[in-house]
Amino acid sequence: MKFNPTLLLAFSLSVLISCSSRQDSQSDNRFSEERTLDGVSRLKISGVFNLTITQSDQESLTIDGSPELAEKLKVTQEGDLLILELEEFNSGLFGDNELKVNLSISDLQEFEFEGVGNIKTTENFKVENILIKGDGIGNLALDLDAKEIDAELNMMGNMSLRGKADHMKLRNEGIGNIDASGLITQKLDLVSSGIGKVDVHCEGELSIEVNGIGKVGYTGNPTVIKEEVNGIGKVERN
Repeated sequence: MKFNPTLLLAFSLSVLISCSSRQDSQSDNRFSEERTLDGVSRLKISGVFNLTITQSDQESLTIDGSPELAEKLKVTQEGDLLILELEEFNSGLFGDNELKVNLSISDLQEFEFEGVGNIKTTENFKVENILIKGDGIGNLALDLDAKEIDAELNMMGNMSLRGKADHMKLRNEGIGNIDASGLITQKLDLVSSGIGKVDVHCEGELSIEVNGIGKVGYTGNPTVIKEEVNGIGKVERN
Protein backbone atom coordinates (compact mmCIF):
# COMPACT_ATOMS: atom_id res chain seq x y z
CA MET A 1 0.00 0.00 0.00
CA LYS A 2 1.57 3.29 -1.11
CA PHE A 3 0.77 6.52 0.68
CA ASN A 4 0.91 10.17 -0.26
CA PRO A 5 1.39 11.34 3.37
CA THR A 6 0.26 14.93 2.87
CA LEU A 7 -2.92 14.13 0.97
CA LEU A 8 -3.84 11.18 3.16
CA LEU A 9 -3.28 13.14 6.35
CA ALA A 10 -5.52 15.97 5.16
CA PHE A 11 -8.14 13.49 4.03
CA SER A 12 -8.09 11.45 7.24
CA LEU A 13 -8.39 14.52 9.43
CA SER A 14 -11.38 15.78 7.47
CA VAL A 15 -13.03 12.37 7.65
CA LEU A 16 -12.52 11.89 11.37
CA ILE A 17 -13.72 15.40 12.16
CA SER A 18 -16.77 14.82 10.00
CA CYS A 19 -17.50 11.51 11.71
CA SER A 20 -17.54 13.18 15.13
CA SER A 21 -19.62 16.24 14.26
CA ARG A 22 -23.32 16.48 15.08
CA GLN A 23 -26.07 19.08 14.93
CA ASP A 24 -29.08 19.29 17.23
CA SER A 25 -31.43 19.17 14.26
CA GLN A 26 -30.38 15.59 13.64
CA SER A 27 -31.57 14.34 17.04
CA ASP A 28 -35.14 13.91 15.77
CA ASN A 29 -34.05 11.95 12.73
CA ARG A 30 -31.66 9.24 13.89
CA PHE A 31 -31.56 5.54 13.14
CA SER A 32 -31.20 3.01 15.97
CA GLU A 33 -31.33 -0.77 15.71
CA GLU A 34 -30.12 -3.76 17.74
CA ARG A 35 -29.50 -7.18 16.23
CA THR A 36 -28.81 -10.48 17.98
CA LEU A 37 -25.65 -12.35 16.98
CA ASP A 38 -24.36 -15.84 17.69
CA GLY A 39 -20.97 -17.50 17.40
CA VAL A 40 -18.92 -14.58 16.07
CA SER A 41 -15.15 -14.92 16.50
CA ARG A 42 -13.85 -13.20 13.36
CA LEU A 43 -14.53 -9.63 12.29
CA LYS A 44 -13.93 -7.74 9.05
CA ILE A 45 -14.92 -4.11 8.63
CA SER A 46 -14.67 -1.52 5.87
CA GLY A 47 -16.26 1.87 5.56
CA VAL A 48 -16.57 5.09 7.52
CA PHE A 49 -17.96 4.69 11.03
CA ASN A 50 -16.95 4.38 14.67
CA LEU A 51 -16.83 0.92 16.23
CA THR A 52 -16.86 -0.04 19.90
CA ILE A 53 -16.18 -3.66 20.87
CA THR A 54 -17.28 -5.17 24.19
CA GLN A 55 -16.75 -8.71 25.45
CA SER A 56 -20.04 -10.31 26.45
CA ASP A 57 -21.79 -13.69 26.30
CA GLN A 58 -24.88 -11.81 25.12
CA GLU A 59 -23.76 -11.18 21.56
CA SER A 60 -25.38 -8.29 19.74
CA LEU A 61 -24.86 -5.48 17.25
CA THR A 62 -26.23 -1.99 17.85
CA ILE A 63 -26.31 0.58 15.05
CA ASP A 64 -26.98 4.24 15.82
CA GLY A 65 -26.72 7.41 13.77
CA SER A 66 -27.53 8.75 10.36
CA PRO A 67 -30.39 6.92 8.60
CA GLU A 68 -28.63 7.47 5.27
CA LEU A 69 -25.44 5.81 6.48
CA ALA A 70 -27.29 3.03 8.32
CA GLU A 71 -29.12 2.17 5.11
CA LYS A 72 -25.80 1.74 3.32
CA LEU A 73 -24.24 -0.43 6.05
CA LYS A 74 -24.21 -4.06 4.98
CA VAL A 75 -24.10 -6.61 7.81
CA THR A 76 -23.29 -10.20 6.86
CA GLN A 77 -22.51 -13.22 9.02
CA GLU A 78 -20.84 -16.20 7.37
CA GLY A 79 -20.35 -18.82 10.04
CA ASP A 80 -18.11 -17.25 12.68
CA LEU A 81 -17.18 -14.31 10.40
CA LEU A 82 -19.04 -11.01 10.80
CA ILE A 83 -18.61 -8.52 7.95
CA LEU A 84 -19.53 -4.85 8.38
CA GLU A 85 -19.29 -2.84 5.18
CA LEU A 86 -20.49 0.52 3.96
CA GLU A 87 -21.48 -0.26 0.39
CA GLU A 88 -20.99 3.28 -0.95
CA PHE A 89 -18.29 5.80 -0.17
CA ASN A 90 -18.69 9.35 -1.51
CA SER A 91 -18.71 12.96 -0.38
CA GLY A 92 -22.43 12.82 0.33
CA LEU A 93 -21.72 10.59 3.31
CA PHE A 94 -19.83 13.28 5.20
CA GLY A 95 -20.94 16.65 6.52
CA ASP A 96 -23.03 16.18 9.66
CA ASN A 97 -23.61 12.45 9.20
CA GLU A 98 -22.16 9.85 11.53
CA LEU A 99 -22.63 6.19 12.31
CA LYS A 100 -21.75 4.43 15.55
CA VAL A 101 -21.61 0.66 15.79
CA ASN A 102 -21.46 -1.14 19.13
CA LEU A 103 -20.49 -4.80 18.94
CA SER A 104 -20.78 -7.26 21.83
CA ILE A 105 -19.14 -10.66 21.27
CA SER A 106 -17.68 -13.35 23.50
CA ASP A 107 -14.55 -14.13 21.47
CA LEU A 108 -12.36 -12.52 18.83
CA GLN A 109 -9.77 -14.59 17.00
CA GLU A 110 -9.32 -12.46 13.89
CA PHE A 111 -9.91 -8.78 13.23
CA GLU A 112 -9.43 -7.12 9.84
CA PHE A 113 -9.85 -3.37 9.38
CA GLU A 114 -9.96 -1.66 5.98
CA GLY A 115 -11.98 1.41 6.80
CA VAL A 116 -11.85 4.95 8.07
CA GLY A 117 -12.82 5.75 11.65
CA ASN A 118 -12.19 5.04 15.30
CA ILE A 119 -12.16 1.55 16.82
CA LYS A 120 -11.87 0.75 20.51
CA THR A 121 -12.58 -1.87 23.14
CA THR A 122 -14.58 -0.72 26.16
CA GLU A 123 -12.56 -2.85 28.60
CA ASN A 124 -10.03 -5.67 28.73
CA PHE A 125 -10.89 -8.30 26.10
CA LYS A 126 -9.67 -11.84 26.93
CA VAL A 127 -8.69 -14.10 24.03
CA GLU A 128 -6.41 -17.07 23.35
CA ASN A 129 -4.84 -16.06 20.04
CA ILE A 130 -5.77 -13.09 17.86
CA LEU A 131 -4.75 -11.95 14.39
CA ILE A 132 -5.08 -8.21 13.71
CA LYS A 133 -4.83 -6.80 10.18
CA GLY A 134 -5.05 -3.04 9.73
CA ASP A 135 -5.08 -1.36 6.33
CA GLY A 136 -7.00 1.90 6.54
CA ILE A 137 -7.11 5.34 8.10
CA GLY A 138 -8.08 5.90 11.71
CA ASN A 139 -7.35 5.38 15.37
CA LEU A 140 -7.39 2.04 17.19
CA ALA A 141 -7.40 1.57 20.97
CA LEU A 142 -7.42 -2.07 22.05
CA ASP A 143 -7.10 -3.57 25.54
CA LEU A 144 -6.27 -7.27 25.20
CA ASP A 145 -5.37 -10.21 27.43
CA ALA A 146 -3.98 -12.89 25.12
CA LYS A 147 -1.58 -15.77 24.83
CA GLU A 148 -0.51 -14.63 21.37
CA ILE A 149 -1.13 -11.48 19.34
CA ASP A 150 -0.20 -11.39 15.67
CA ALA A 151 -0.56 -7.86 14.26
CA GLU A 152 0.01 -6.86 10.62
CA LEU A 153 -0.43 -3.10 10.23
CA ASN A 154 -0.29 -1.06 7.04
CA MET A 155 -2.50 1.84 8.02
CA MET A 156 -2.38 5.56 8.61
CA GLY A 157 -3.22 6.81 12.08
CA ASN A 158 -2.49 6.00 15.69
CA MET A 159 -2.86 2.73 17.55
CA SER A 160 -2.85 2.07 21.28
CA LEU A 161 -2.42 -1.43 22.71
CA ARG A 162 -2.86 -2.23 26.39
CA GLY A 163 -3.13 -5.38 28.49
CA LYS A 164 -0.81 -8.38 28.39
CA ALA A 165 0.34 -11.13 26.05
CA ASP A 166 2.69 -14.08 26.35
CA HIS A 167 3.91 -13.50 22.80
CA MET A 168 3.33 -10.73 20.28
CA LYS A 169 4.40 -10.52 16.66
CA LEU A 170 4.09 -6.99 15.28
CA ARG A 171 4.76 -5.96 11.69
CA ASN A 172 4.24 -2.30 10.87
CA GLU A 173 4.43 -0.75 7.40
CA GLY A 174 2.13 2.21 7.90
CA ILE A 175 2.29 5.89 8.79
CA GLY A 176 1.62 6.92 12.37
CA ASN A 177 2.42 6.01 15.93
CA ILE A 178 1.88 2.71 17.71
CA ASP A 179 1.88 2.90 21.50
CA ALA A 180 2.09 -0.63 22.87
CA SER A 181 4.02 0.40 25.97
CA GLY A 182 0.96 -0.49 28.05
CA LEU A 183 0.87 -4.04 26.66
CA ILE A 184 3.07 -6.24 28.84
CA THR A 185 4.62 -8.98 26.72
CA GLN A 186 6.94 -11.83 27.67
CA LYS A 187 8.21 -12.37 24.13
CA LEU A 188 8.08 -9.84 21.30
CA ASP A 189 9.05 -9.98 17.64
CA LEU A 190 8.89 -6.55 16.00
CA VAL A 191 9.51 -5.56 12.39
CA SER A 192 8.92 -1.86 11.72
CA SER A 193 9.12 -0.61 8.15
CA GLY A 194 6.80 2.36 8.45
CA ILE A 195 7.01 6.05 9.25
CA GLY A 196 6.44 7.03 12.85
CA LYS A 197 7.24 5.73 16.31
CA VAL A 198 6.57 2.35 17.86
CA ASP A 199 6.76 1.93 21.65
CA VAL A 200 6.63 -1.54 23.19
CA HIS A 201 7.10 -3.26 26.55
CA CYS A 202 8.78 -6.65 26.83
CA GLU A 203 10.01 -8.52 29.90
CA GLY A 204 11.48 -11.56 28.13
CA GLU A 205 13.02 -12.06 24.69
CA LEU A 206 12.90 -9.11 22.33
CA SER A 207 13.67 -9.16 18.60
CA ILE A 208 13.68 -5.85 16.70
CA GLU A 209 14.15 -5.06 13.03
CA VAL A 210 13.78 -1.46 11.85
CA ASN A 211 13.68 -0.60 8.16
CA GLY A 212 13.31 2.87 6.70
CA ILE A 213 12.97 5.95 8.91
CA GLY A 214 10.91 4.66 11.80
CA LYS A 215 11.79 4.86 15.47
CA VAL A 216 11.33 2.11 18.08
CA GLY A 217 11.43 2.53 21.84
CA TYR A 218 11.17 -0.27 24.38
CA THR A 219 10.86 -0.78 28.12
CA GLY A 220 10.75 -3.79 30.45
CA ASN A 221 14.47 -4.65 30.63
CA PRO A 222 14.17 -7.50 28.11
CA THR A 223 16.83 -9.81 26.75
CA VAL A 224 17.49 -8.40 23.29
CA ILE A 225 18.21 -11.35 21.03
CA LYS A 226 18.16 -9.29 17.82
CA GLU A 227 18.51 -5.59 17.06
CA GLU A 228 18.86 -4.76 13.38
CA VAL A 229 18.55 -1.28 11.89
CA ASN A 230 18.48 -0.72 8.14
CA GLY A 231 18.36 2.84 6.84
CA ILE A 232 18.05 5.83 9.16
CA GLY A 233 15.75 4.23 11.70
CA LYS A 234 16.51 4.26 15.41
CA VAL A 235 16.08 2.00 18.45
CA GLU A 236 15.97 3.37 22.00
CA ARG A 237 15.78 1.71 25.40
CA ASN A 238 13.44 3.92 27.42
